[in-house]
Amino acid sequence: MNGTRDMRIGILAILVTALSVAGCQTSPVTTSVRYDNVRFMDVWSTYTHCLSSYQTQSALLDSHKLREVSQAQAVPSPLENLLPTKLESMVTQPASRLAVDLHAMAAACSLHAGNLAVAIGEHDLARNEFRQVLANQTQSDYSYYASQARERLSYLELTLQAALR
Repeated sequence: MNGTRDMRIGILAILVTALSVAGCQTSPVTTSVRYDNVRFMDVWSTYTHCLSSYQTQSALLDSHKLREVSQAQAVPSPLENLLPTKLESMVTQPASRLAVDLHAMAAACSLHAGNLAVAIGEHDLARNEFRQVLANQTQSDYSYYASQARERLSYLELTLQAALR
């Protein structure tokens, strides 16, 4: 009786080990990569559509979508809430799997949409897009986009003052 019990425990241990090893070797990683690739292609398609568009409303919609994705990526990981303070400095955030800078893409699209709005005389829409760039591009990495937005806002203010005279 003791021999059968030991044999059952041994078989169970082998089965658990085999399932553990097999579970680590299954393919959820490929599903994740495929999902990231689909997500990347959606974002890239939106970005290229925005920059090639000559329709203000279409570019504004693309700009809004890219800003949402960009802001969603900037949300801190739930790991920060779970880890003790002493361990937070030892753990880095997982790197984005996208090969592009979503913040830069959103800023470029917003600038383009703002330019289209200026061209058709929709100064309020343009001003809103340029302000969005300034609000979302606070890091020095994005100083180009911020300076472009400031320059275009200044142009709008000068145009408005000239129109009021």
